[in-house]
Amino acid sequence: MATPDELRATLADARATFREAIEAAEMGWRRSPGEGEWTPQEVAEHVIQIEARITTMVCEACGYPGIDAWEPDCASSIEAVDEFDAVVSNCDAKLKYVTPEDLEKKHEMFGDVAGIFEMNVNHLVEHTAQILAAADA
Repeated sequence: MATPDELRATLADARATFREAIEAAEMGWRRSPGEGEWTPQEVAEHVIQIEARITTMVCEACGYPGIDAWEPDCASSIEAVDEFDAVVSNCDAKLKYVTPEDLEKKHEMFGDVAGIFEMNVNHLVEHTAQILAAADA
C-alpha cells in the first residue's frame, strides 16, 4: 500500500495536469464538444466542488471536520484556475494530516481513505481528458 506522502504526491500530479487543462481551455471555455456534453467551464466547476467533497470524505473517515462546500462560478479559465488553486489549498491543509494508520479507516459509504485518494485521482484524470477533448472539438 502506498504511503500518505506517495498518495499526496500522486494527487498533486493529477491536480497539476488538471490545472494545465483548465489553462488550455480558455478559447473554448463555454463551448460544448457535443450535444448534452459538458463545457470546460462545467467540468471545472464540478471538479472544484468535488475536490472539497472528497476531502471532506477523508476527514469524516479520519474523525475530524471537513471543509466547507465550494460553489464556484467561473466565468473564465483564469477564474477557474484561481478557484481550483484556492480549493486545493484548503484541501491540502486537511490532507497533510493523514497518517499511515488513517489509510485503512473507512468512510461509511466510500471505503477506506487510501481508496478515496485513488478515487480522487481517477476523477481528476477522467475530467482532465474531458476538458482536453472539449478543447480539441
